[in-house]
Amino acid sequence: MSPTPFRIGMIGCGTVGGGVARLLSEQRELYQHRLGRPIELTRVLVRTPAKAIEGGQVTAAQVTDDADAFFDEAYDAIIEVAGGAGVVGDYVRRALSLGRHVVTANKSLLAAHGRELFKLAREHDAAIAFEASCGGGIPCVTAIQTGLTANAYHGLYGILNGTCNYILTEMTHHGRTYEQALAEAKELGYAEADETLDVSGQDAAQKLAILASLAFDADLHEGDVPCIGIDGLELMDIELGAKLGYDIKLLATAERWPGSDWIALNCRPCFIHNDDLLADVEGSFNALLLDGHAVGQTMLYGRGAGAMPTASAVVSDLISVLSGGYPALFANLRLTPDCQPEPKLVEPADIESRFYLRIDARDVPGVMAKVTKALGDRNISLASMHQPEANAGQVVPVVFTTHTARQGDLLAACDDIARLEEITGKPVLIRIIDLPRG
Repeated sequence: MSPTPFRIGMIGCGTVGGGVARLLSEQRELYQHRLGRPIELTRVLVRTPAKAIEGGQVTAAQVTDDADAFFDEAYDAIIEVAGGAGVVGDYVRRALSLGRHVVTANKSLLAAHGRELFKLAREHDAAIAFEASCGGGIPCVTAIQTGLTANAYHGLYGILNGTCNYILTEMTHHGRTYEQALAEAKELGYAEADETLDVSGQDAAQKLAILASLAFDADLHEGDVPCIGIDGLELMDIELGAKLGYDIKLLATAERWPGSDWIALNCRPCFIHNDDLLADVEGSFNALLLDGHAVGQTMLYGRGAGAMPTASAVVSDLISVLSGGYPALFANLRLTPDCQPEPKLVEPADIESRFYLRIDARDVPGVMAKVTKALGDRNISLASMHQPEANAGQVVPVVFTTHTARQGDLLAACDDIARLEEITGKPVLIRIIDLPRG
């Protein structure tokens, strides 16, 4: 007698959903061997059945656009790969209220409503598995939850958006302007038609909120992450930074402030040393550097997006759920607000770091004295200054690097400098991060 299949429902069947359906079909025997029972994709809920069927991974018998009919079925687990937090969020709540385990790749939903959903899942003896929401095919969540759970984390440093990393790689190594690199990213399918979520840093900030919540046992949300995108970067600063030995990356960072229980969150373009491990993460690849008190530095690297890498994470979560291992783990995770203290967050102005500062100044006597006085008046100590030779009166870029300084003081100094008559344009300020090393 053949074993009874696991019955699976799926919400959404776009790029990732098609990849999930493909894996479940192509690797059916492998998954049956690992679980002892086959996995059957019973029903797929979509807005446009004809479009899902045209994708070739699901059949007309599987697809429905009737939510009530979909939820009338009995499932061992429901996969959510539709994205968004509106109607899809209601579907996830409905699944959990029915006691169904949910496997999701929906970072925006979890970043905004994760604690509410985790609480709902607990109330109905269900579990939410969400590896695919943070790092595509990279097992970031698993590493934090299980593999490195013996550690108190000093910091998380992530390259968590493949679109941004591709654009910055092209600007750094091929001299492309931002506009040229973005156009190429769209042609290759790395960027959406509306690239805002990616290049604004919001996508990476959503992922950081989820990962930092797990690492620091804190109730964190997307709105807790100060965010600066890459769309304001100029090729000049990337090239000048390279001459100083730095690479530019959109870094999502969560750091425990030394000697305290305060957490500093940030998502912004940063300069890192060109011999750092994260500097070698190029193109559309993603990576997460974890700094634990016992293990030291551990880096996870791989494809952070795309149909099959993300589907790999979804199906891996599904197998863990169906095996019974993940629901037991989820039941003991401190994921609900009542289990987590209110986080103590460092204000953006109070973040202390080294910085790169570029000003465009007319080469006239006394201008550098005025600039350095403005910095000194704000307690900014300079580490270096770089200025090309120029004719008298010519506007030239002048680059400073600072010793560790308070960000609020730097911003105030930039405002003071911008008011000098010899300065043209707005000063450019980029954080320099000295990543932890073993």
